[in-house]
Amino acid sequence: MLKIILLILVTLAGITLCGFYLKKNLVRIAVKNKSEASPYKRALNYPLTLIWYGYLIVFFIGLTANNLIFT
Repeated sequence: MLKIILLILVTLAGITLCGFYLKKNLVRIAVKNKSEASPYKRALNYPLTLIWYGYLIVFFIGLTANNLIFT
């Protein structure tokens, strides 16, 4: 029982941190894009950041699902 609770707490902490840093990095990108001259570089910053944090969030969800279903 303790293993399940600890696993859920780690997952919630990981997803919360991912959300926090995603928001922080989106603000940093917005500030950085004000001085960027190339529209391609400005447009490419957002999708790559969203893909990276999307992978991290899916990892934490998969970690929980895998360990709760297959244990």
